[in-house]
Amino acid sequence: MYPNNPVTLPKGMDIHKWMNAKLNQYPNRLGSSQINYEEYKFTYFRRESTTLGSFRACTGLIRGLNSEQVELYNLVSMINHGDYTINRRSKGGDLGPMSEKERNEVLLPCIEEFLEPPRSKE
Repeated sequence: MYPNNPVTLPKGMDIHKWMNAKLNQYPNRLGSSQINYEEYKFTYFRRESTTLGSFRACTGLIRGLNSEQVELYNLVSMINHGDYTINRRSKGGDLGPMSEKERNEVLLPCIEEFLEPPRSKE
């Protein structure tokens, strides 16, 4: 579970509009699929690569709690030995269960980056 649940959506957005806005915000770094009416699975690749040149990613589920809030859960970090910039997304190794240090240094920064309000299309 994400420690800052529930996440309040921007005014006028439901989970579907918000996920669409996120896909527009991160067209190359976010993948998602709707798994039921109020629930999505997502994988988000961080902006910066690791020192080995691979990308860290986080994946999980998002469900709508009501028309204004969502909940993020079943979150896992991945060190992906792929490169989203050339559309290669091979899984390199899921991390989990994580230690508190890995959770704070790998997973939460990835989730926080994903949740950043849109600035411009990347």
